[in-house]
Amino acid sequence: MAHFFPTKRISIFVGALGSGKTELAINTALVLARECLVALVDLDVINPQYRVRMVKEMLVSRGVEVVCPPDQLLQADVPALTPAMLGVLSREDRYGVFDVGGDDIGAVVLGSFRPYLPAGRYAVYYVVNACRPHSATAADIHRMIDRIERAARVGVDYLVNNTNLGSETDPETIIEGRRILDVVAEQRGIRVAFTGVRADMAAAVQELHADIPVFPLRLYMRPPWEK
Repeated sequence: MAHFFPTKRISIFVGALGSGKTELAINTALVLARECLVALVDLDVINPQYRVRMVKEMLVSRGVEVVCPPDQLLQADVPALTPAMLGVLSREDRYGVFDVGGDDIGAVVLGSFRPYLPAGRYAVYYVVNACRPHSATAADIHRMIDRIERAARVGVDYLVNNTNLGSETDPETIIEGRRILDVVAEQRGIRVAFTGVRADMAAAVQELHADIPVFPLRLYMRPPWEK
C-alpha cells in the first residue's frame, strides 16, 4: 500500500469547510519530509480551530518547515504574502505544501498569489468529504469546485476522497464517497488522486476495493473538547 507522493513541487490543498484538507496537507508534508526538504504553508483564514500552526512544534521536530503569516496579517481579508511564502514558491530545492482556506471565501487567498505560482510546477487538489453539507452529491461538488476555481483563479487538477464520519466511519462510507467522486471525475475530465483513510482502516478499505489508491492518514487535528 503506497503513500501518496506528489508529482509536482508545489501541492495546494483546497476544499469546503470540514473536508479535512488540513489533515491531508499535514500528512503529505510528513511523507515528503522523509525524503526531501519540505515547507508547509498555513493559509487557512477560515477555521481558527483547525490550523497547521496548532501542531507546528511536532512538524518542525520531524523536519517540516512551517510557514504562516503573522497573526495580524491573518485578520486581513487577503493575507499579505511574506518573503518566506514567496520563497517556498520560488525555491527549487524544496517541496511546498499549501493548506488554503475553506470554501470559495478562503480560496480568494489563493487567487491573490496566483501570479507567483511557478508554471507547470504546481498541482491543486480539491478535497471532498461527501458526508458534509454541500458535498453530498455530484452536483453539490461541482458547484463548490466552480465557486473555488472562480475565486482562486486556478483550476483543480485532482480530486481527493476524504469521506468520513469521524469516529463513526466505516469502510463502506469511505467507498460510497469514492463512488460519488468518480462521477465528478468523469464529468470534469480529471482524476481522483487518492482516498484518504484513517491508518487503522486503510487495510480494510484496500481489501474491499483493491483498485482504489489509499493514503493511510494519522489524525493530528483534534477538536478542542478532545484535547
